[in-house]
This record gives sequence, structure tokens and C-alpha cells, in this order.
Amino acid sequence: PFDIIKKHFYEAVKSEIKEVAVKNALDLILEKENLLPVVPPSVYDLELNDKKIAFKLYIEQSPKFDVKDYTGFEVKRNLKKITDSDIDNHLNALREYNAYLKPVENQAVSKNHYLIVDYEIFENGKKVDGLKNEMVDMSSPQKIAGLEKAVLGANKGDIKEFETEFDGKKMKFIVKIKDIKEKIVPQIDDNFIKQLGAKDISDLREQVRKVLEAQELEKSEKSIIEQIENYIIEKNKFSLPPTLVRQEMEELFEMVKKRSNISPDKKLELKDYEDKIKPIAEKNLRVAYILHFIAKKENIKVTEDDFNAELERVIKTLKTEDEVKKAKDLFDQRKDYIMASISENKTIDFIKSKITIKE
Repeated sequence: PFDIIKKHFYEAVKSEIKEVAVKNALDLILEKENLLPVVPPSVYDLELNDKKIAFKLYIEQSPKFDVKDYTGFEVKRNLKKITDSDIDNHLNALREYNAYLKPVENQAVSKNHYLIVDYEIFENGKKVDGLKNEMVDMSSPQKIAGLEKAVLGANKGDIKEFETEFDGKKMKFIVKIKDIKEKIVPQIDDNFIKQLGAKDISDLREQVRKVLEAQELEKSEKSIIEQIENYIIEKNKFSLPPTLVRQEMEELFEMVKKRSNISPDKKLELKDYEDKIKPIAEKNLRVAYILHFIAKKENIKVTEDDFNAELERVIKTLKTEDEVKKAKDLFDQRKDYIMASISENKTIDFIKSKITIKE
């Protein structure tokens, strides 16, 4: 009987009719108004009867604007000239990098030493913690107040006790000095020069100069790109979809957490870093949109050859077959993203060719 069918299926059928009707109407509206939502539109205040369907939409759409003023301006190449002093500083840094620790004999602890110690920590006479084989750099400020005073002048094998405030509580420390070491910084002799792959000191200094000049050139290129980005952002004003800004902030936040090697136990929330991350997210999106519209206006295309060339460039930097396989898989998985990145780089190169770069 119809009454029974109506009773059991009316709401389900009505819901399905609503869904189909809204979808069809939505498609027509988006096409007619030339709207490009960045997320599915929200439908509310829906009315549906035998004669009509009515509803309201909330749409976050991609910005649409006539991109302008991206040629004919001037930027400055901030290229620092490498001096002999810069080379000396780099060589000293190489010496420090190749330094090593050597045990000392019959010497009391001084401020230029490194210690290997065991700690025992007591609170109200009860042991609450302990650490073994900890390295202590006596030339640096100590995190534990009173440690430096307690061990200065002591010898290998000595046990020292002292009391101090630690974590807001009064604690007693018992420290056993297991070893005393000194840092040996190698001199720039023939052996050191050969280890670094140079023939003599002149050759080494020339190699260092080339490395520093390459670093400065890379920094200057980044500075030019930053000046270009800031200029085109200033000349092209538009609103950003809030949802996209939030998504970009979340992606940046995840990248920060991974690069910082933060312990999974430490709870970090985006809201605590929003003031720092939001401006970066907004700049990233503004640059991406502006470069996209410039590429479209100037008919800048990205080809399969461009994609393959970028893959080959990356492969040349890799050492093992496993690394190459992972790179190829990543390029396949993120092809759209990589193509977009190549497009942005080609568009930046186009802008560079149309502006003045003052040396």
C-alpha cells in the first residue's frame, strides 16, 4: 500500500531528491557565475517543495585578478666580495670541525678541559636520578649551578659533592670524574692540507675561495628572488581564501616539527606559533597565485622534458640505487606539485629577464 511505502521511504527519497537537486543547481551556478571554489561550498537554509528549490551558499573561491606590474622594475644584487679574512675564518672553522678529544695525564681540571662524569642526584637524602658517562665542556656555561666550582682543580677519579637549586628544588649532587680530556685542534700543515684534497696551502685557499664565492652567489640569487616576490606582492593586492591559509599554515607547522626533531611526547599546537607562521603562509600563497597568473598571461608552459630534466638533476646528486628509486617514486607521486614548482621557477626566470638587476 502507498501509505506504508510513504511512511517507510518518504524521508529517504526526499533526502536523495534534495541531494541530486542541490548538486545539479550548484553545478549550474558555478558554471554560470564562473566560480572556482577552493573547497566544497557549504549549503544552508535549504527549502524544497513541489515547485521550487531554494538555498544559500557559502563559497570560498580562488582569487581572480588582472596581474600587473611584474616587469620594468629594479632589484639589487647583494654580492659580498670574499676577502682573505673570510678565507682565514673558514679555514679556522675547518680546523675546529676536525678537532678531536685526547685524554690528559696528571692534570687537574681546568676551564679548557672536557670531562666524562657520572652523576648521582639526591633530594632529602633519597636518590632521585643518575646519569652515566656525561660529557661536560668546562669552557661553556654550566646548566647545573655549582658544578664548575666543585670540579675545578679536581683530578681523574675524584668524587665531588655539592648542593644547589635544580628544577626549583634543593638537590645534592655527587659527581665522579671518570676522565679528563683536552681538545686538539689540528694545525694547517701538509698532512691537514692533503686530507682536505689540496696540493698546498695556496691551492687550499683557492678552493675555499671558490666555495665561499658559490655560497655568496646562491645567497644573492635568493635575495633577488625575495625582492621580486616582495615587489609583485606589493603591486598585486587580493584577498586569500581563509581555508587555504589555514591549510598552508598546518603544512608549514608540520614541516617545522619534523625539521626541529621535536620529541613526539612534547605537545605542540599551531595556535602557539600562529603569529609567526601565518605571515609566511600568506606570502607563499600570494606568490604562488601571482606567478600562476603571470605564467598564464605570458603563456609560460611546463613540458614533460622540463619534468624529466628536473628528475635527472636530482638523480645526479644521489649516490645509491635505493636513493634513485625513492626519488623516482616521489616524482611520480608528486608530479603535479613538482610541475607547479617548475612553472614558478620558469616564471621567476622570465621576470628576471624583464627587469634591471643592479650589481
